[in-house]
Amino acid sequence: MSTSTQNVNPEPGALEQQPKRQHRWSGGKRIGAFAAAAVALVLIVASVGCQSGEEATATDQTPGAAEAAENTVNARAVKVATGFLEAYGAFDVEQARTYLADDATIASMGAQDDLRLLISYLKATGYEQILGSCEGLGNSSSGSIRCPFDFHALRSGEIGRGPFVGSSFDLVVRDGKIVHAAQGWEIEKFSPQMWEPFAGWVSKAHPKDAAVMYTDGCCNVRLTRESIRLWELRTREYVEEVGR
Repeated sequence: MSTSTQNVNPEPGALEQQPKRQHRWSGGKRIGAFAAAAVALVLIVASVGCQSGEEATATDQTPGAAEAAENTVNARAVKVATGFLEAYGAFDVEQARTYLADDATIASMGAQDDLRLLISYLKATGYEQILGSCEGLGNSSSGSIRCPFDFHALRSGEIGRGPFVGSSFDLVVRDGKIVHAAQGWEIEKFSPQMWEPFAGWVSKAHPKDAAVMYTDGCCNVRLTRESIRLWELRTREYVEEVGR
């Protein structure tokens, strides 16, 4: 809001035509009015200045405070994701479960895997996980975390192949618990070096076992106690065969 004040100068000699007593009285009224106006103007300016300062402070602090709060939420989610994956890579089922919501879903070998069977399979086949630094994706409200990792699998490390790089976990954290975790495998090099040669060997050497170990031919892992026993047995045998 802007205020304009227009001063109107009296005609020359107009004041001289008034009696002196009246002139002195008018002057007193004018001085009082100017003083009141000045005080009011000071108060208005001070009020506007304070409001402007408060608004500036609020404007300066609000984005920073919001960013700090979001960073805090992301940091907590990253900590939860990292803790889960460290336990996962160490084959510690009970510790891993402490980070999961009751209705959490885990997807690694399939759309929804049983955590205990999945970890048993990974341990049985010589899985080694090299975890990178996790980071939040998008804003904190999404709870989305991505964690890169490299890996050995099917005992690849025992025959001098790998580690295979470029894979990642995508997790969703809500209220301090993981509600979904997906393991995305980068298999461009792993498949021709390990997966396909092993599948071809076990299908020829142990076709009955292969039917228990795989679903859909030799495309997907079957997660059962019996198949996991066979996966451990046959991967060990394969390492010996390759190493000869």
